[in-house]
Amino acid sequence: MAIIMWTIFYLKDFDMDRYIPEEVLDEIAGLTDEGKYDEAIEMVNRILTRDPKNEQALLLIADIQYRQWNMEWADKAVTFLNSTKKDDPLWLYVKWLLEMEKNNWKEARSYLKKAMQLTNWENHEIMRCYGLSEYRYGNREKWRDFLKKAFKQNSLDAEVVYNIIQLAILDEDYEESQEMISYYYDNHSGLKIVDKPIERYDKKIALFEKYLKWKNYFKLEK
Repeated sequence: MAIIMWTIFYLKDFDMDRYIPEEVLDEIAGLTDEGKYDEAIEMVNRILTRDPKNEQALLLIADIQYRQWNMEWADKAVTFLNSTKKDDPLWLYVKWLLEMEKNNWKEARSYLKKAMQLTNWENHEIMRCYGLSEYRYGNREKWRDFLKKAFKQNSLDAEVVYNIIQLAILDEDYEESQEMISYYYDNHSGLKIVDKPIERYDKKIALFEKYLKWKNYFKLEK
């Protein structure tokens, strides 16, 4: 999951000034997508030379370093932002993502919990992610509660629907998983996606269906 994609998604919910012209952002994105990371970083550094606290530029640095798996450098940019913008849900969310990638689950969870509190429990993406963190800790009822709240807040987010199906299957709640698969198909045309094509979800849901059919057959055979 690229950090920048989720941040762009969050611009609808959080206030972050756009300091970088659209054409410059497009050029940096093009270089990054082509794997020309050094050139992309050079462009971003020119911006940071003029404006060391530019949020978008620091986010771009974090994203480019993240793509190269230079987690230490990605973390430095985000840590700096968190030190200058205390109690900012957006940057706490990004910090959570980086800590998760480093398998620092307990620390990551603390950042996400704080972000959720600061958004008054009203941001469905943060709610979804916190539900997944509860699942990692084996808190069955809590993860269900948080994911259902995320679904209630945004019932057309493909990632939320997918996660509910995924965890319901892992929890062996095949009735709920089947109901949510039907919901997925019934609302397919209106589902919202961010950085993953809908075809990716279609393939995974199809695999879930095959698994549920196999489970039913297996039970009948037994």
